Amino acid sequence: MRQVPALKRALAALFALSACDKLPGFPQRSAAAVKGPSAPAMGPWLLDPAAVAMTVAWVTDAPSVGRVWYGTTATDHLATEAGAPVVDHRVALLSLQPQTQYRYRIEESENSFVFTTAPEPAENVPFHVLVYGDNRSNSGDHALVVRAAAAERTQLALHTGDMVERAKDQDSWRTWFRAEHDLLANAPLIATVGNHEITDSGVAYSRWFQRRDRPPYWSEEYGPLHIAVLDSFETVAGATPHSAGVSDAQKAWFEEDLKKVPKGRHVWVLVHQGPYSHPDHARPGHGGSEAVRAAIAAGRLAHPIEVVFAGHEHFYERGQIDGLNYFVVGGGGAPLDQPDPSFPGVLAARRALSFANVEVCGCHVQGVAKDIAGKVFDSFTLSDCPTPCGAPNVAESQRP
Repeated sequence: MRQVPALKRALAALFALSACDKLPGFPQRSAAAVKGPSAPAMGPWLLDPAAVAMTVAWVTDAPSVGRVWYGTTATDHLATEAGAPVVDHRVALLSLQPQTQYRYRIEESENSFVFTTAPEPAENVPFHVLVYGDNRSNSGDHALVVRAAAAERTQLALHTGDMVERAKDQDSWRTWFRAEHDLLANAPLIATVGNHEITDSGVAYSRWFQRRDRPPYWSEEYGPLHIAVLDSFETVAGATPHSAGVSDAQKAWFEEDLKKVPKGRHVWVLVHQGPYSHPDHARPGHGGSEAVRAAIAAGRLAHPIEVVFAGHEHFYERGQIDGLNYFVVGGGGAPLDQPDPSFPGVLAARRALSFANVEVCGCHVQGVAKDIAGKVFDSFTLSDCPTPCGAPNVAESQRP
């Protein structure tokens, strides 16, 4: 019995050494083993925006079950990913309130972020939409564009494609997500397929930006907006990274999609290579796409199209041809090209790292284009009506 106190003292010392990871003869535990989940490898970013739902996406280095805490004032609600542990996470937040700010936090991070849900279609409230694209290989310039864009009052981001130079390069994507973090953690992204996105047959694009139940062309309702996302580099139509293509199936879908849009809704088209663009030096694979022009012309017979937002050329261009408002917003970081401002139909053009900020309020749509210093170099109005912004809205069928 005399040995019991000595045994207790030895056990106490043993447990003390174990607690501080210094037990002789045993390997020390790593910091990762005693901490919670590691920081995400990429993200988070937001997808599938709606009035009552939002999807949070992120990537981890090791498989896990995704969890998101969220709420309007405190992150006191939990949404959990279904299925087995994965590295590519998408967690849907459901039963949200329209035009409401939410705070959220993913399990792999102690930081919280905010987003605002979409308004109802008839709700006459202002919100801002960012349009940008063509980031490609100049990560420093890309970061400058995103930093300037993140300072805007952006509720939704539209990307015109060509995010990275080589879609198969995992490090390029990590660099891209790192530059985009402060913007896309707080504003949901709708992105179209660029010709550089098909250099890996669209694998990375579909993995991180495409909803799993649809092709890379689809439409999204966001308040009074109907946003049709077209794929101008559809490989089944013979497209290559150097030439555009749109299948008959996509054209037929586009026409049917627009037939269902209520009268008076703003119809926006997001596509990488647009119907028109005018670089000062012609070269193969550039300028407007004949295939996209044909698809747009057929779609306009089903429903008026307010505007087409595109990229592909590395400059800013705004114009109107045959009554169609079109933009080229490709100054997101790729090596800049020179536009031809003298071409008939071109209303504004600038060789600049830049983006567009569009304000929507009911039947009003107006916006500006800015450079990375925040200087406005173009302003425009796409839609206007006698009803003041914020006033009780008229029925959609009565809109001009």
